[in-house]
Amino acid sequence: MAMPEDEKKKMIVNEIESWRRGKLLPEQYCDFLQNLYLDDLEDRPTGVMGTVVRRVGQATAKQWILVFGIFVLSCLFVLHFSAFPLAMQISVTALGTAGFIVAGARWRETLPPRSYFMLGLSMIYLLIAGASLLALHGWLNDAGAMLLMMACALIWIVCGVGLRVGLMHAFGWLAMIALYALMLARQAPNANGVETQLFWVPASLLFGWLSWFVHVKLRSAGGVLLAIAIVLWFMPEVYSAVYGIDVQWIQVELAAKAVLLGIGMYRLRKKWMEWVV
Repeated sequence: MAMPEDEKKKMIVNEIESWRRGKLLPEQYCDFLQNLYLDDLEDRPTGVMGTVVRRVGQATAKQWILVFGIFVLSCLFVLHFSAFPLAMQISVTALGTAGFIVAGARWRETLPPRSYFMLGLSMIYLLIAGASLLALHGWLNDAGAMLLMMACALIWIVCGVGLRVGLMHAFGWLAMIALYALMLARQAPNANGVETQLFWVPASLLFGWLSWFVHVKLRSAGGVLLAIAIVLWFMPEVYSAVYGIDVQWIQVELAAKAVLLGIGMYRLRKKWMEWVV
């Protein structure tokens, strides 16, 4: 069966584009060959930057005004943030974070990449704005930093679970793990290797059980909790390395726990793979 002419042209144009990317022919030769087969130069394949530039060029005047208006307002907020009263600073932080989250939730099903981008911005915005607020009022001490970390972790966990965004959910628990490690370092500065294991291993087993418990209703959460359980399983060794606790045993402990984890996951693979995959 003969190939349609349009399909043949498209295949040739794509091949020429691959020559361009692979530097097999000079740029001007590739342009000349593509001009022979393309009726409209706008149909020429472009990379990521080319696609972005084309979309910018196709934006309407309303979209340009909206984007630059948001940019100018953002700059004004940043430059005058320190002059705002405390209540307004808190409101700007909360409303800005909520706005990014709402936008991410709105595009969750229709435009996932844009949704993830907005949710990522919400996480960065909350951290930067929260830290700036604390620094302006002299609250950026250990207690203030821990409160900010806890607030970020809780918001990320709730939004990650509610929107079924595993990465956001995972970052929330990782922030909680970091907060827990800092609290342990303050409350138990002289802990030995056995105590360090007791601080972390039960939490790992708890998260492993929670992973199975919640997977029926929240499959994405089940996978995240299992990953966090694995992180917690090895946290005693990480914690010991950071704070210099029985460092001569760290490699032995890592090897032994890796073997135990591998055996356990292999023996239970038919169960845990059901709620992760």
